[in-house]
Amino acid sequence: MILASSVFDFTPTAQDWLRILPELIVLGAALLVLLADLAIPAKGRGWLALVGLLGVVAAAVVTAGMWISGDGLTAFNGMIASDKAALFADLVILFAAALGLLFSPGYVERQGIRQHGEYYTLLLLAALGMMLMASAASLLIVFAGLEVLSLALYILSAFIVARPRSQEAGMKYFILSSFASAFLLYGMALTYGATGATALTAIHDFVARHAAPTGDFRPLLLAGLGLMAVGFCFKVSAVPFQAWTPDVYVGAPTSITAFMSVGTKVAAFVALARVFMVALGPVAAAWSPVLWAVAVLTMIGGNLYAVTQRDVKRMLAYSSVANAGYMLVAVVTGTQQALAALLIYLAAYATMNLGAFGVVLALERSDGLGTVLEDFNGLARRRRGLAAVLAVCLLALAGIPPTVGFAGKFAVFYAAIAGGRLELAIIGVLTSVLGMFYYLRVIWAMYFVEPQPARPAPAFVVAPAAPPASASAAASSSTGGVAVAEPRIATTVRADPAAVSVAETPHVVYPGTWLALALALIATIALGILPGALVDLATQAAQSLLR
Repeated sequence: MILASSVFDFTPTAQDWLRILPELIVLGAALLVLLADLAIPAKGRGWLALVGLLGVVAAAVVTAGMWISGDGLTAFNGMIASDKAALFADLVILFAAALGLLFSPGYVERQGIRQHGEYYTLLLLAALGMMLMASAASLLIVFAGLEVLSLALYILSAFIVARPRSQEAGMKYFILSSFASAFLLYGMALTYGATGATALTAIHDFVARHAAPTGDFRPLLLAGLGLMAVGFCFKVSAVPFQAWTPDVYVGAPTSITAFMSVGTKVAAFVALARVFMVALGPVAAAWSPVLWAVAVLTMIGGNLYAVTQRDVKRMLAYSSVANAGYMLVAVVTGTQQALAALLIYLAAYATMNLGAFGVVLALERSDGLGTVLEDFNGLARRRRGLAAVLAVCLLALAGIPPTVGFAGKFAVFYAAIAGGRLELAIIGVLTSVLGMFYYLRVIWAMYFVEPQPARPAPAFVVAPAAPPASASAAASSSTGGVAVAEPRIATTVRADPAAVSVAETPHVVYPGTWLALALALIATIALGILPGALVDLATQAAQSLLR
């Protein structure tokens, strides 16, 4: 007992709990949703999304208050940070979670999902893991947050039990992500062995003192850097670790895909910046060439893959790969200005990508079809509002001014040039021009291509019912050996869902979906026209993390 108290005698204070209050509120909301699911009747469980949304809004309000009056110190023996970089990431993650909750009720009902309580609880727990990962001041919390968000997303990806593609997405994500987590954990272990610390500040101090090429720690540290880089590159969908992304994004429920595509990137990139740009900044010469090559491959490969896609949902998945390459440019540059640009791009990506996936969600049918390019032909004539939102979001993803996408790309490429990475900026601009093709192709289909003619399938066909053998024999004997023809019985045969276009199967877009699309659209346009506030917030966040 005496030995235990001498080894670890830390006692949490009230300030420790206050510094993680946003995370505690999200955790409380998740538990409250799970309990409310037991009390609310089955027909009213769509209200569980409102319970979760209230928790997310409360956490966002507290986060904003901490930005204004918080002390920015670490909590729980220096393991969790409450600096402005963590708070900035929390706000973006909470925005993504709020829109994910707004998208969900109508989508969940249309897809026939019955486990409402589990669905919303897991979504909130995934958001909690993302917030922990982005706020981590220790390698241990980085891994703990990663596992919390990953375990929730494994289940959510396979949540549509009746759809084989969803089961495939969950299984692929689980298997490949498990390997990536093993790489990351082993890299952390080797880094601890090389530096004797898991706290990021202690690792920084150690490598700053031993940054010379000589030293016993160097080979072990290099191995740790390489393994951690593999784990992080998998989580941000960087080439050549992106193979899971299109299958998981397409197979998972689209409401989860929208949330996951944004929240996971925010958490992983902020954690990546903390580990590599801050803790391992003094040995940047050891890891920057590797991430330089990965950034180039990701920008080129993501855009080339996206050009060949006919499914809009899959195209957006490869688009997220390309955008990860642009974010890696900021990480490789490694300056405070580049870190601010990374945060700007993460916020911009959240608004425009959520809006794009939200429109795909609104158009997707109950069988998961209706997302190929041909289904978007003439959409502006059928659903003008959805077409307008998707057009603006795709223009933002292409980097067209005055949208927030232009502000994000300009910030990243300008920071790369200022930081001496002109070649990355040039490659980024050229690949962005390539990306315009597949974004504008969807806009062209919506506004300038006639919708496909109806392909109706018969609602039913009349088929003869085969009588049982005994009945036929009895009829034959009763009529002197002459078989009597049995009457035809109409047998209903359902139409093939793939044979009916979106234009012929309209469904109601729920008010929550419209509200989420409106928020994404307003943010995409407003932050593009007036980006000053976003730039100021990102600059303050970068200053708190990288001095």
